[in-house]
Formats: sequence, structure tokens, C-alpha cells
Amino acid sequence: MKVEKQLPSTQAAKAEAFKAAVKPIVEGVEDVTINVNSVVGAGDMYKVITNVTTLDDEAPVSIEHKEGEVLLIDFWATWCPPCQKPMQHN
Repeated sequence: MKVEKQLPSTQAAKAEAFKAAVKPIVEGVEDVTINVNSVVGAGDMYKVITNVTTLDDEAPVSIEHKEGEVLLIDFWATWCPPCQKPMQHN
């Protein structure tokens, strides 16, 4: 059995409560996968992201949502050919 559901970020507490409640029920049962998560969508508030390291090796920082502020986090790898071309401007 496989169950998957993505809930909006506003229902993160419900997703966590469901996972905690179902865990003892399916523990030890073979071929059962239950994956219920909440996802952040465009315009959603997000939890504070802590212990973010920076390129200048300063102390880790936290990333918080601030009303009216737009934040773009761009993940890429120097070894990844498809990542290299769009990153040339950096």
C-alpha cells in the first residue's frame, strides 16, 4: 500500500499530527509507505531556516520571512553542466 498527500504549508501541523498518529499503526507492516507532507508554495510564509552558512565563513545566519520582502534562493552546483550556463552571470 502506498499513500501520498501534499498539504499546503498552512496545514503543516495537521501533516505532522497525522504522521505521528499513523506511525505506530503501520510500524512493522511490510510494503506500506505513507508520505504526508506540507509544502511551501509561492507567496506562502515559511518557517525560519536556521544555521545557514555563508561564503564568507562568518557565523551561521537565519533566514526569516519579512512582510513585503522577496527572497530568491538559487541552488546550483559547479560540477553540474545544466547549472553552469545560467550561473555564468554570477
